[in-house]
Amino acid sequence: MYLVDISAGSWAQDECAPLLAEVLATRGLPPYPGPPAAAVDFEEKLIPNMAAFAEVCARHGATELLNASLIVPVDFSGLIELPIESSFDDVTRAFSAQRLRAPIAPIAAEVGMPADLPSGAMALTIAIDDPLIFYVALYHQAAEHSLRHGCPLTYI
Repeated sequence: MYLVDISAGSWAQDECAPLLAEVLATRGLPPYPGPPAAAVDFEEKLIPNMAAFAEVCARHGATELLNASLIVPVDFSGLIELPIESSFDDVTRAFSAQRLRAPIAPIAAEVGMPADLPSGAMALTIAIDDPLIFYVALYHQAAEHSLRHGCPLTYI
């Protein structure tokens, strides 16, 4: 499984886009306009076992982020459940990239995540061997990438 960015063209045709806009409107939030036409690619392969990361997330009260199948650069609380099948569930659960940074920061400090993470497609997959640090770095980089480039990320 891979965590990848969604291009502007793909987002425009994605079934999640109008449904997310509807839910955001019910929360009094503006719709997410979609990613810019030109964005830097994000791609990481999820190979290592996630058990240690899930355990740390549970200790930090951050298990909600483990259920997300869509990360979007929009600030909202909790998960937004969309009735569209995702790569690993009957529904798509959107999580805010802004809200993702908050639980990852103390976890990163606890596990000693390096400050100078590699960037670029598959950079973490290639550079980090420790499964726990890999997933902390993955979620950190995913949130930063989504916010910096204004693009959503999903699993394929």
